[in-house]
Amino acid sequence: MIPEQVDIIQQGDENGNGMVTRFRLPSGLVVYGLPTENFYGGHWDLGPTWNYAVMMDPPFLVDAGRRGQSGKLILMLKRIGLTPEDLDFVLISHGHEDHDGGLAELSRGNGLKIRAHRIYKRLIRRYPQLGPAGTKQDFPAKCWHCFMPSSFFREHCLGYHEELGQLQVDSVGDGTTVLTEGTLAHHLPGHSPDCLAVQVGLEAILVGDIVLPDISPWPTRMALYKEVGEILRPDYAVAGEVFGLQRYLVSLRSLLDLSHRNGGLQVFPAHRLFYKGKWNGIGLAHRVAELMDHHVQRCGAILEILSDGPRSAAEISRDYFDPDLLKGLGHLMAENEIDSHCELLLDSGDIVALKDGRYATSGSSRFENHISAPV
Repeated sequence: MIPEQVDIIQQGDENGNGMVTRFRLPSGLVVYGLPTENFYGGHWDLGPTWNYAVMMDPPFLVDAGRRGQSGKLILMLKRIGLTPEDLDFVLISHGHEDHDGGLAELSRGNGLKIRAHRIYKRLIRRYPQLGPAGTKQDFPAKCWHCFMPSSFFREHCLGYHEELGQLQVDSVGDGTTVLTEGTLAHHLPGHSPDCLAVQVGLEAILVGDIVLPDISPWPTRMALYKEVGEILRPDYAVAGEVFGLQRYLVSLRSLLDLSHRNGGLQVFPAHRLFYKGKWNGIGLAHRVAELMDHHVQRCGAILEILSDGPRSAAEISRDYFDPDLLKGLGHLMAENEIDSHCELLLDSGDIVALKDGRYATSGSSRFENHISAPV
């Protein structure tokens, strides 16, 4: 994406918050970027969530921003001459709060249709008889694994959970689904089990958080399947079908193949399209190669750290990440990323899990071939 293809309708700040933009595709089709503020800040800052209005006939919206931002999103829609009633539907790229938090307010009282992958529809429901014992037992399944402390989710999440549980959602299936004439949804899990990328003709693809500029999307952990497998079975009988770093890497390769088969696609990410005063275009082949290499390098770094002796995920994080990234709740996000890589290293046989929760090297280094292998 280059600035010459962009018309700025409303100025925002240096990171894109509040910026309303119009992108004209070669066919003349217009896609509007409507970025809403994100909760996260500091050294793990993603920038705003870029929601997109695709001006098909009728138009539809991809993502709804985080909770508390839908009022601003509605004003942005008004700025481009739309109301929620004008939309055919809103499609959720995946079920993280900065993408679906604004759904309830956006759709309240107007009959706006909501579409999302069928896993999303299952995970936003409550299953008290299956949930983890304690404070999260009555939470929706998608939040059982959350590592945030109780002080965080009591302040930010209780109302969000209640609203999600009341939504009516139309399911999008696995593989490729026709959304409208000329638009397709591709299920590409790994960052989240319900991730969808939206292809607009032969021109563009809206990738959510599957591929981002500047930053590497974090992968899920296969261990999450232990918590929600009962809900996903029998359709997803194996964790690696929709969870884990290796599944994420397979989705990256599928996305790259999709672009090649369609003669190249302009990429619209959900974060950092505009950040620190500049546009961040994505050349898909180059970016996928960078991300694959990033994960190879990180696995290699973990083995190097473990060569000095067994470590826990927290200890590996302290050795690997910049100390600024470990401040506040950052250490929890860092440990999640390390655990996802250790799962792959366990699967490749390069490390072993000790009874005390630490990891140790096995003496082999087969992870690069494992990364390139299919699920």
